[in-house]
Amino acid sequence: MYDQFLTKKSIFWNPQTFLLIASYFLIRVLSFYLAGHIILQSLTVFIIILIFATLYYKHQEWAWAVLIGELLLGGAGHLFEFFGLSLRTMLFLTFVSLWFVQTAFNSQFEMTGFPKKLVIILSVLSLFLISSFSNGLINGHGARAVIQDLIPFSFFILIFPGYHIFKNRKNQEFLVRALIAFLISSAIFALFTFIVFSTGAEYLQSPYYKWFRDTAMGKITNLGFGFWRIVLPEHLLFVPLSLLTASLLMRDEKHHKLWWLMLSLAILILILNFSRIYILAFLIGLAILKYKHNFKKWFSVSASVLAIFLLLFVSISFFASGGTSNGLGLLGLRAGSIYQPQIEVSSYTRMILLEPIMEIIKENPLFGAGLGATITFTDPVYYQVITTRHFDWGYLELAAEIGIFGLIAFMALIFYIIISLIKKIRLSPDYHDFYVGLLAGVIAMMFMNITSPVLFHTVGVIFLATIIILSAKTHTILENIITILYQTFRKTNK
Repeated sequence: MYDQFLTKKSIFWNPQTFLLIASYFLIRVLSFYLAGHIILQSLTVFIIILIFATLYYKHQEWAWAVLIGELLLGGAGHLFEFFGLSLRTMLFLTFVSLWFVQTAFNSQFEMTGFPKKLVIILSVLSLFLISSFSNGLINGHGARAVIQDLIPFSFFILIFPGYHIFKNRKNQEFLVRALIAFLISSAIFALFTFIVFSTGAEYLQSPYYKWFRDTAMGKITNLGFGFWRIVLPEHLLFVPLSLLTASLLMRDEKHHKLWWLMLSLAILILILNFSRIYILAFLIGLAILKYKHNFKKWFSVSASVLAIFLLLFVSISFFASGGTSNGLGLLGLRAGSIYQPQIEVSSYTRMILLEPIMEIIKENPLFGAGLGATITFTDPVYYQVITTRHFDWGYLELAAEIGIFGLIAFMALIFYIIISLIKKIRLSPDYHDFYVGLLAGVIAMMFMNITSPVLFHTVGVIFLATIIILSAKTHTILENIITILYQTFRKTNK
């Protein structure tokens, strides 16, 4: 059935894949040992930026590959900093600046085929972001805080160079390898961190814990019975990636076993992360995958996914607790806190945040209080007054900072993406699985955004930008996508 798409080499079995996996861990080892050494870190970043700029002038697509590699393998983006400015931000600013200069002097540059409606939506959203940026400065939120809130949105700019660069076949293959390397490496890293804390080899406030918390921007929480939550910002991507993989497996044909392995690794990460909203979003996404899929195949894959989840969760809980717990009690507690938030501190704290957030929205309903806004509340455990920029309510945070008008503009972009994907699905009656998976991923992220700002986190924006690029392309790109999907793990035996 798929022999016509195969070549002598699969995309995955390539030295580049294993180089990317090795790079993932090398980056973290260097980051750990350079943590606190501001001069050495800054010098390292400076050298990388010089090399990056040179690569851009030599071959723009090489620089693009480096940027994409950092976005996927660089965690939250703060593993290396140049006097407080992250390597990710430096790479992004360098690439965009050089691209703007090149575009300004390149009379041949055209946005041929790029949807005008999308340009209008992005332009309107940009105006509200500029207004919110100004409001933040005027309201005294602090330049650093305002800029930090603006940076994630600025990654939408990558849509324009990416629209043209992504048409290259080698760039498409590199993205697939980078995604697989990201998945495998993240699973190993999360499991390693879980094991060292569960066994007592590492402990809270240890050097590794502090690096994980302050540099990798993660969280490590002891839930009891040897089970530790391992949370990293980039984990949000594994909900849509899991759904995309599950959707591909729902196609009625024989699939390579490595697709199931990739899905299992993604589920493993979601288990170790153990976020209620992520798991609920994943379940909602599974339901969405029924769209255009055969019921029998959808049910079979969905049941297999749930079985993998339970098997991995119970096994991890059993071994982590030394055989004293199967984890189902912990799972029940996390589920119960959804409708009874007072039984868990984090859920209860989130409910307390609603009042100060609503006060900000009432004071500035239309245009918001500006980026960098903060809320003040009393901690329910230690009864301390805390001021924070973390609202823990995604849509309400947008309404508070960029106003209801800005929120409407942002949601217009999200609904534009959904409508575009539905159109792609209807135009692809024979191979809709890829776009259905993306659709389920976007809807799942919309649900996740209720209690977590995933849609306007840097990683979330990059995900949305990638989907926008794919949806903005003409329908002929589907043939390239199908070819790449079949060649990911398979190769011809001829």
